[in-house]
Amino acid sequence: MRVANYYRVSTKLQQDRFSLSAQKTELRAYAERMGWKMVNEFVDVETGGKLDKQGLNALLDLVENGKIDIVLCMDQDRLSRLDTISWEYLKSVLRDNNVRIAEPNGTITDLSNEDQEFMSDLRNLMAQREKKSVVRRMMYGKRQRLREGKGWGMCPFEYYYQDGFYYVKKGWGWTIPFIDDLYINNNMGMKAIANELNKVSKTPTGNEWNEHLVYTRLSSKAFHGVQEMEFSNGETISANVFEPLRTEKTYDQIQSIREKRANQFGTYTRTSTENINLLKYVPITCGYCDRVISVQQVSSKEKPRYYAMHGRRKTVNDECDILINAKCYEYNLIKALRDILTSEKLASSYIEFKADGEELRFLNKQLDQHKKSLDKLNKARDRLLDLYLTSDLDKVIFVARDDKLSGQIEATKSELEKTKKNIDLINKKEWNYEALSEYMGIASHIGTLLTRHEQAKLIGELFTSAKINKQTLTLTTEALKGVPIDVKVPIADNVWDINRQIKEDRENNRVIFVE
Repeated sequence: MRVANYYRVSTKLQQDRFSLSAQKTELRAYAERMGWKMVNEFVDVETGGKLDKQGLNALLDLVENGKIDIVLCMDQDRLSRLDTISWEYLKSVLRDNNVRIAEPNGTITDLSNEDQEFMSDLRNLMAQREKKSVVRRMMYGKRQRLREGKGWGMCPFEYYYQDGFYYVKKGWGWTIPFIDDLYINNNMGMKAIANELNKVSKTPTGNEWNEHLVYTRLSSKAFHGVQEMEFSNGETISANVFEPLRTEKTYDQIQSIREKRANQFGTYTRTSTENINLLKYVPITCGYCDRVISVQQVSSKEKPRYYAMHGRRKTVNDECDILINAKCYEYNLIKALRDILTSEKLASSYIEFKADGEELRFLNKQLDQHKKSLDKLNKARDRLLDLYLTSDLDKVIFVARDDKLSGQIEATKSELEKTKKNIDLINKKEWNYEALSEYMGIASHIGTLLTRHEQAKLIGELFTSAKINKQTLTLTTEALKGVPIDVKVPIADNVWDINRQIKEDRENNRVIFVE
């Protein structure tokens, strides 16, 4: 019998002490006693709840190449504490290649045997529960350490850990007083302070100082001695476990200055708040594939251009290539808000105000269609999983298709709920232009009397979400008692048309949009 040994520990601490070497000694001896031929050995120092591990991937490659008959591990939970989908995938690879799981206690699991597979599934569920229990015990231990006045975890690079306390490293006590002086007395920003620090020294790791490192030192309580942790159970525990480099009074002074600067200059972007993206506070999805759309800045900070695009690289079977200059919809968005507040007739260009029997019949028909679509999508996702587990469907393709179906399912659920609420609104005779215009009245001066930063904040308050395709930006507001209402804004074909319109507005003294 050809065998591959698999060893796993969760932490480097275990690796350096005893667990890894103990596994190797016992499994090698067991394989020799059984007379099995050792083909290879694989090691992972990672959690068992993660499928994508270097050692496990190499082991599965060996399995799929037909090179082994048995995977030998100390216990099945060394091989897997995976969630259900990942465990089904791992089982299918082993089962399809007639590879069994062996343990040195004499247990050999043949996954093609239904009874043995069932017992293996139970053991994996127990391993998952044990993993959760271990995490709970660890968190309890961490809480208890803080209650006892002992620190834990990673510390800033100015410190080292010894016997439950963090001490300042020799030669690194100057950084915090230096930063505090520049921030409080010289009124410097974080980037300027980072530049001054780099003139003196790099960090202990040899890297350049940056804004983030300065920010963490201005905002952390560690530097006046406190380790404070907020746990998932809602409990917050503090302990004085750091050698102080500033006083608590200085820390409070810094936080007061930070708050004043935030109120004066804004805290929403590191670049100029006058060049902010107008949809910064509105979640956007793609009208074709329902994936997240991000609005990203290109060109210089002084004259930025924003483009709506997918926030990650295209994956398998993408059907869309959204890349839209934000200027092509920003002008029309501001114009739409102005028109909606001007009259019901102009508002009807962007919003459908039908509230009669015909509209009710249409919505009920739409509701049925959403229910059927949701049922089809759920069945399609189930079939995809079956295909993945019973065929050689590539994992990358499976993940991409599953992501896409998940997005479509969530979008369909959202549309279904929206339609239900619209039906309820019409039945209660509460859908009218007056109620909408009253709600959106706060936007009456959005184009000319507000900064871009203020415009973005206001748009974020008015709209809960948005969907974009190449022709239309659809923003959803919950103006009427939480019922979603769509505002459809046309997207210009090119920036030149927008620039020409803005120029004409200025020449005719009807400015509605200040860039």
